[in-house]
Amino acid sequence: MAGALQRLQVDARATAPAHASPARRRFDKLLRQLEQRRAELHAWAEAMPRWRQRHHEQLQPLLDQRMALDLAMIELLDAGDARIKLGKGDRAFLSELVCDLAEPLIAAGREELKPLFDRHSELGYDGEAAESEAIFMHAVGAAFGLDADEIDMLDSPEAVYESVQERLRQEDAHARQRQAQRRARGRQAAAEPPPLRELFRKLAANLHPDRAQDGADAERRTRLMQRLNAAYKANDLIGLIELQAEIGLLDATGVDAWSEERLAQYNRELAQQCKDIERELMQVEMGFCDDYGLQPARSRLKPQQLDKLLAQLKRGLEAELAAMRHDLRMLEQPQAFKRWLKEQRQQERFEQAFDAAGPFR
Repeated sequence: MAGALQRLQVDARATAPAHASPARRRFDKLLRQLEQRRAELHAWAEAMPRWRQRHHEQLQPLLDQRMALDLAMIELLDAGDARIKLGKGDRAFLSELVCDLAEPLIAAGREELKPLFDRHSELGYDGEAAESEAIFMHAVGAAFGLDADEIDMLDSPEAVYESVQERLRQEDAHARQRQAQRRARGRQAAAEPPPLRELFRKLAANLHPDRAQDGADAERRTRLMQRLNAAYKANDLIGLIELQAEIGLLDATGVDAWSEERLAQYNRELAQQCKDIERELMQVEMGFCDDYGLQPARSRLKPQQLDKLLAQLKRGLEAELAAMRHDLRMLEQPQAFKRWLKEQRQQERFEQAFDAAGPFR
C-alpha cells in the first residue's frame, strides 16, 4: 500500500517539472508523514504481544522478588523500632521509611499492612490517603482549568479525571466544529465539492461489483468496496487516495493536474489526519507508560525501542534487588541497623539539598 502512495509523489515521475509548487511539495510531505505515522501505529500493535510476553517472563519475577524484599524490610524496620534504642530523629525517619514502603503495597491490595502503617503515621493510612487525594485532585483540576468550587464538588480522583476528560472532549469538539466551518468556507470559496465525498463517489462508481467481468473480478471489487466504505466512514482521506492510486486511477501526473485550490483542500484534510494520528500515537505511548508504571520519556518512545527498554529495566531491577538484599543483611544486625539508618538519613539530606540547589548553570 505504501508503494501506491509513493507513486503520487513528485519523485515518482519519469520527467518532473523544474519547480513543484509549494502546495504540491506540501502534499508530498504530508503523504510521507502520514505513511510514517501509520507505520508507527502498526509497529506498536505488532510489538505489544512480544512486550507483554517478555515482561511476564523476565520482569514480573523480579517485580515479585522486589515485593517480597519490601515486605521483609518493612518487618525488620518495624521490629527494629521496637527493640533497638533510637534517637527521636532516627525513629521518625524509620517510620517514614516504613510508610513509604507500605503505602504502594497497601494500594496494591496488601490490606494486612494497614495496622502497621497506622502505628508509624500520625494520620494513619486512610488519613494520609485522603490528604494526598485532595492535593492531587486540586493540582490536576487546576491544571486543566477547573476552579476550586468545581473540584470540591467532586468526590474522588476518578470523578476529577472524568470531569477533565469531559472538558477536553468539549474543547476538542468545539475545535473540530470551528475547523469544519473553516473547511466549509474554503470549499465554498473554491466552488469544488469536499474531497472525501467526491473521491468516494468516483471510486464507488468505478469499483461497483455490477461492473465485474467475472466471478473473481466481482470478489476483488467486493473487497475493495469494503475498504472504500470503511475509509469513507472513518473520514480517512489518505485511505481513499491510496485506494485510488492502487487501482490505477491516480498517479503523480494526475496530482499535477489538480488546481491549486484542490491541492489546498487535500492538504487541509491530510494535515488534520496527521494531527489525528499524532494524537493517537501519544495516547498509545501514554497508555503504555501508565500500564507499566513508567515515566514518559522526554523524547517519544518508539516501539522499536521496547527490547532495549526491557533490557534496561531488567538491569535496573537486578541492581535494585542486590542493593535491597545488602540492606536486609545490615538490618538484621543491631549495630549495623543504626549505622544503616544514619546513612539513609544522610543520603536523603544530600538529595534534598541537591534538589533545592536546582540545575547547574
